[in-house]
Amino acid sequence: MPAMTLEQLEELTGKQVKRPASDVKSHWRAIVEQANDEGEVIVTNYNRPEAVVVSVEHYAKLKEQALANDPLARLRAQFDRELAPLREPGAGDKLRAIFAMTPKEMAKAANAAEARASRAKRES
Repeated sequence: MPAMTLEQLEELTGKQVKRPASDVKSHWRAIVEQANDEGEVIVTNYNRPEAVVVSVEHYAKLKEQALANDPLARLRAQFDRELAPLREPGAGDKLRAIFAMTPKEMAKAANAAEARASRAKRES
């Protein structure tokens, strides 16, 4: 990923406290205190952002938000819901019976299932 400019970072996050990388070693405690007060401090090198120091509370909130909005978690939940019938007792026997059907028998069973679903939908 190409380096982000300070302007791009500020456009994304708004104005933040900035400290040059040369301050990190000699002023670490002050940077941590600023992160605790402000939520985050951007560490720059030649006025280019290199890192962000965040408070533990801010980090925990970011992680919580990321996990809550994880698209893979939603997909995983949908996948689990769709596969749930395969975990029911007797599912293996049903699948073996389906795979043993001829195409004609499978079409007949699919049409019967579709008819049942249509009837149930009309009745509800």
